[in-house]
Amino acid sequence: MHQGYPTETLIRFLKARDWNVQKAHKMLVECLQWRIQNDIDNILAKPIIPTDLYRAVRDSQLVGLSGYSKEGLPIIAFGVGLSTYDKASVNYYVQSHIQMNEYRDRVVFPAATKKYGKYIGTCLKVLDMTGLKLSALNQINVSLTWHISI
Repeated sequence: MHQGYPTETLIRFLKARDWNVQKAHKMLVECLQWRIQNDIDNILAKPIIPTDLYRAVRDSQLVGLSGYSKEGLPIIAFGVGLSTYDKASVNYYVQSHIQMNEYRDRVVFPAATKKYGKYIGTCLKVLDMTGLKLSALNQINVSLTWHISI
């Protein structure tokens, strides 16, 4: 989970709980329990099957790495307005979202850290609302709720 940066990981949890050590500890323990219960360490090895369902999920959930900021932070763009989230159950979208976050944490952040010669453990997220329809807000709400909570 810390990708070789335990101090920075602890700081992240402390910041998230306004530097309250007890609350940060509780959050860290709950996070680790959640990762164990959901086998998150192996989620990248668990593809969405069948392959056509996997492709449909990824094609209807537009997201990608679009570059790096001047500070070296990865910029991840979400095509919220053009995403449909209608090709599978919400569970598959949640699995896909967790997989993307794990890939970001395990591959994108370490690569950015190496590229810029300093620890990179966060990113910039751009939400492109082009084409957003009111009928899609319910699906977007589900996606954003998971996105923000993870």
